[in-house]
Amino acid sequence: MIRCKLVEQVHPDATDTVARVDRAVAGEILGLGRAASCKIFLPDPRVRLEHASIHRAEDGFLYLSAVGPVFVNQRVETRVRLAPGQQITIGPYDFVVEALQDGASVATAQITLSFALRDSAATQGSNTLAGRGGGLRESWITRRGLAWLLSLVVIVTFAALPVWHAYHPAASQTSAPKVQGVPGQAVAWLLAHTQRLDTFWNPGPISSAHQTFAQDCQVCHAKPFERVADTSCTSCHKTTGTHIANPAIDQSTFQGQRCASCHKDHQGPASMRVVDALGCVQCHSSIRSYSPQTLVGNVSDFARDHPAFRLSIRQPGATATVQRVAQTATLKNDTGLKFPHDIHLAKSGIKSPTGPALTGGRVLLECANCHTPDAAGARFEPVRMEAHCQACHRLSVDPQAPQRQVPHATPEVVTTAVREIYASLAVDRYPVSLVTVNAFLQRPAAETVAGRSTSAARWVQEQSERTLAAMFDKPTGVCTTCHSTSKVSASTPRSPLWTVAPIVQTSHWLPQSTFSHAQHKSADCSSCHKAGQSKVAADVLLPDIQVCQSCHTGAKPDKEKVVSRCESCHGFHQKIQHPTFAKSAALAVPKP
Repeated sequence: MIRCKLVEQVHPDATDTVARVDRAVAGEILGLGRAASCKIFLPDPRVRLEHASIHRAEDGFLYLSAVGPVFVNQRVETRVRLAPGQQITIGPYDFVVEALQDGASVATAQITLSFALRDSAATQGSNTLAGRGGGLRESWITRRGLAWLLSLVVIVTFAALPVWHAYHPAASQTSAPKVQGVPGQAVAWLLAHTQRLDTFWNPGPISSAHQTFAQDCQVCHAKPFERVADTSCTSCHKTTGTHIANPAIDQSTFQGQRCASCHKDHQGPASMRVVDALGCVQCHSSIRSYSPQTLVGNVSDFARDHPAFRLSIRQPGATATVQRVAQTATLKNDTGLKFPHDIHLAKSGIKSPTGPALTGGRVLLECANCHTPDAAGARFEPVRMEAHCQACHRLSVDPQAPQRQVPHATPEVVTTAVREIYASLAVDRYPVSLVTVNAFLQRPAAETVAGRSTSAARWVQEQSERTLAAMFDKPTGVCTTCHSTSKVSASTPRSPLWTVAPIVQTSHWLPQSTFSHAQHKSADCSSCHKAGQSKVAADVLLPDIQVCQSCHTGAKPDKEKVVSRCESCHGFHQKIQHPTFAKSAALAVPKP
């Protein structure tokens, strides 16, 4: 609280006698200005509505802050700490700080200000320029004529020419018209330098996102003196969709509101994005009153009544459709993969061919060994066999050739690779002498190798069939360790006898929300994901809403939790995928 005693000095006549008129004002902030709301009212047109203010800072002392010109001891100041004896000039008013009590130990600050209105300068009875040589009255133009001339220049430069260019945008790009008595180059110069005069009509600073075309008004204002149409916005923002996916519901809900109804430009560098949690709650607190068929639950605050998360899970099948299902404790996701997280994250480690001998070949794995953040740090790159698994899970098929591995591919490719491995071993076991005749490979005529050839082919076939059966049939086979396989009838003698269930991976579980792992990197993975307790790959290891609520509160501040409003996790507009990425996604199929 500030208590101020005002002492007004009045000169009732031409004598030196001064009458002091005292009055008191009080408030948290004492405004000085011409506005009626100011505590210290200064009714003079040379004073701004809210010219300055006296407030108490955190250190307990009084400060004067000014938005207009203020002289303190004949120096221009915008913020100064008040002290006894200071002379403050605001327009025609002279203030003097006569007494002051402030500071951290003072409960109520008190100040005494004396002020007086200076006598206005006497007006001159005649024009001073009239008696001097070279005055306007002695020239051919009068003051009024000069004023009209300047007004005409302003109207033509800042009104007529911009309006003409607005309705004839292509005129400046054509050849200069011929004007009688005026050279064509002069007209071209005039058109080129007056094309952007409409920028003088700019009502305020352009947002930072639109600075690249801030000088070209017609990018947004396609038609002069008409509101910005939505087509001007969507011509650039092609991936910004509507709020509701169903166009009929979206239209009935928003009743044709324009983009500019919420996103207003010319309001400063950061004015375009509008986020209003209260507006979200108005509809979503009772969402079924707007759309009875919606599956979205009512919500008004994240901490109080936010429904369970709805996960977007890719379903097995040829089409690999995505379904949104509510997250529950018993929810499973059949990916077609066999993978026990608990064994790989065991505290005692897991055996590996590359493990150190001191630990018995065991290595300790962490989440980061397989899950690598993407470039944005928001989600993770897909787990790849070659990069993350093959160092431990070797794809060798025969101890006679331990360094040769089959590729991690379809059964057709694996079958061919197994036969090639044994075929190379057969050549080493059953060598055949070859000669060349006219650059063609020929067998020696004196040597009969039919028995050997038949024996080698039979051995390759038998070994391949035995190895493939072990890989695709046995529970601990090279392929069945991680994949589900099934036997089928072969259409040809060399076609594969097995199929592998495709792996269906969900890359984005919560596409309707915004989440970044980079912002949560200080937290341990196990604090949100219970992977160390998971025995099957079908477990959904995504944290549920209770886990998030342990750190995040709603709109009401909590000193131990992070304030989370609607806009913290959700955007307003549906995202439209870029055509290039949409085409790639449509061509993508589940891989084994």
